[in-house]
Amino acid sequence: MIMYDTIAAIATPIGTGGIAVIRVSGSDAFTICDKIFKSHKGKLLSDAKTHTALFGSVYDENILIDEVLCTVFVAPKSFTSENTVEISCHGGIFVTRRILDCVIKNGARLAMPGEFTKRAFLNGRLDMAQAEAVIDVINAKSTQAASLALSHMKGGLSAMINELREQITDIISEIDAVSDFPEEDFEKITFDEIKERLFSASDKIEKLIKTAERGKIIADGIDTVIAGKPNVGKSSLLNAILLSDRAIVTDIPGTTRDVIEEKVSLGNVSLNIFDTAGIRETDDKIEHIGIEKSKEYINKAELVLFLTDSITGVTEEDKILAGLLENKKTILVINKTDEGENKDICFEGKNFETVHISAKTGDGIAQLLEKIEDMFMLGKITKDDFPVITKTTHKQSLLRAKEFIDSAKSALGVMPDDMISIDLRNAAQSLGEITGIEVSEDVVDKIFSKFCLGK
Repeated sequence: MIMYDTIAAIATPIGTGGIAVIRVSGSDAFTICDKIFKSHKGKLLSDAKTHTALFGSVYDENILIDEVLCTVFVAPKSFTSENTVEISCHGGIFVTRRILDCVIKNGARLAMPGEFTKRAFLNGRLDMAQAEAVIDVINAKSTQAASLALSHMKGGLSAMINELREQITDIISEIDAVSDFPEEDFEKITFDEIKERLFSASDKIEKLIKTAERGKIIADGIDTVIAGKPNVGKSSLLNAILLSDRAIVTDIPGTTRDVIEEKVSLGNVSLNIFDTAGIRETDDKIEHIGIEKSKEYINKAELVLFLTDSITGVTEEDKILAGLLENKKTILVINKTDEGENKDICFEGKNFETVHISAKTGDGIAQLLEKIEDMFMLGKITKDDFPVITKTTHKQSLLRAKEFIDSAKSALGVMPDDMISIDLRNAAQSLGEITGIEVSEDVVDKIFSKFCLGK
């Protein structure tokens, strides 16, 4: 594929809206857009200064299509580091696509998914970690997810990875210099000094690896299962959290027979909520299938909201469910506190976090959400925080890097210097995979293919 031809795509969601944006990037972006755009003041886009906008109209062979605002970005001061024009037109499927067709007819090519960001990476505008963070900003479902993605996009993670990689390459160069030129009078470095520096790098990598669980929860949301006996108020709790009537609520036990999935963003907390069938003994084959599916979801959940009834107290059904929650992060949610005298709820051998609520009135829901945030330590992220990783691929690269560094530490003074250098080079390569210094073209293509058109 020719990387430096001129590409174009609609950068905003397809559909009816107030405005839409068509992005054009490449060496001929100004020339192409000047063929279809006429400024109301007669000025050409190719003569405009960077980061300025011109008001005018787009024509298709002298037929007026729309009044637009064209913003000019002169290379390298653009997202792609190429000449770029962003055409802001009235929102609407027909007009937007017609303008895009005009741009393509006059010499541009339709961009592939993620191609603008890919060019930013290939032109050195962003490294791979920053480029991947672009899509995370777009997909962020909570305040925390957006803050973390922006931190990565601005280079927070990259700075740490580059620092670690530089530490390792410095050690490699020192070992190689002494090994290759033993007759030279190099400053004497000891195995203890090298080992201390490798311990420091390994500890930082280990600290990064330990952030992976928190990072995944922030980026992807907490997989949360609402579980309990039939007719305890699970669907009512789901509706209370969503502030809508998503699930059917009746007094008939067994109403929910399949798993209902919803996503909700609540400030710092993003929840992937699964409302499951009530767990009980039943002869109904369909309900039994739903109950077995509930158990599967409970087993995979990152958090279980164990809903009980403050009126009936602990039942045999509650005890059965409690037995399924070994080693599970669980909040015991005691429902129906609005219905009079409340019975104590406790389970032998269990020490669940507890919140009292009324799913009917909404009392206690805010406290429940605060409890979830506290349980997962989702405090505010600041620019001074240690970076948090969110990608499984980043975690895998860090694990490999640590393994190679630990191997090099063990080999010091035992194995030849060139064997130690090989381990450290492999560690540096693993770290370079995160920022894109060490990455194949196939991997680059795969990563950017996951992006949307226009980004």
